[in-house]
Amino acid sequence: MNKRWLPIIILILVIAPLAWVSLSFKNQEIEDSSYEISNLKLSEFDEIFIDFPSKAATSFKKINGYWYQTKPYQTRADQNIVYRLLSILAAKSKEKLESLQIEKYGLDKPKLKMTFSNENQKEVFSFGTYNPVTEQQYVLYDNNVYILDGIFSEMASYLPVELIDKKPLAPFEKVMKFDFSRLEQWQENYLRVEIDDMGKIKADGKKIDFDEMQLAEWFTENWLKAVSTSVEPYKFDARIGYKSFDVYLDDKAKITFYRIQESPELLLFRKDEGLLYHFPQDVGFTMLNPNVSRQD
Repeated sequence: MNKRWLPIIILILVIAPLAWVSLSFKNQEIEDSSYEISNLKLSEFDEIFIDFPSKAATSFKKINGYWYQTKPYQTRADQNIVYRLLSILAAKSKEKLESLQIEKYGLDKPKLKMTFSNENQKEVFSFGTYNPVTEQQYVLYDNNVYILDGIFSEMASYLPVELIDKKPLAPFEKVMKFDFSRLEQWQENYLRVEIDDMGKIKADGKKIDFDEMQLAEWFTENWLKAVSTSVEPYKFDARIGYKSFDVYLDDKAKITFYRIQESPELLLFRKDEGLLYHFPQDVGFTMLNPNVSRQD
């Protein structure tokens, strides 16, 4: 070996262990400087209550593994937002302060309170003012004050209508058939799309041709993955002759959607939920027009 490499090798052998020790110590310092807010588990709770001092409360309840908004609306909840709210149970804080002077942190008159509950317990988190330096928020839980990212209270402060599930169909609603025959573009063909128990899909109607792969892609992309841009409660006027179509589920239930508007966006009213779903015009067109062709 060339002698000029020997000092370099020795230097590497000396520095490498020191670097490893330094990094390990640094990681240990980071771990030691973080405080777990709680040892609670997300799966332990089936109700969430969000209370504000100056506006109506919002609440959620988990039923058969799915979260629903119970106040002020009674409908499916946006699952992602609910689980983000629950994630505060596993949050960590860089500081843990005594709660002897809660007024110092605005916790004597909290901006909001989040309560997680089940049959046997209730855990309350109170949100105070923001730290002017870190721009994080003071949170009181179990007689301790922590500093957390303000995203938790921001999400909790969303308007209740923003907390409604934007999917027109819930994941547990297994579609077996679409009946588009009442829509004017399909009245002549009496178009129906059917999915069997094995997931095989076909189009049925008069003078209709289809490609199974293309039809399956239409169903997956435009219905199974469908998410509206917004959703809202809607007072439906049955006196107006809106065109409609039906979706049949595996439990024999029937969901009727009314096409309230096509342009500049598609508005679909789901009758059983009393909700109006908004979709971009191009997305809406594809939802109501499966990949089928008409025979000459």
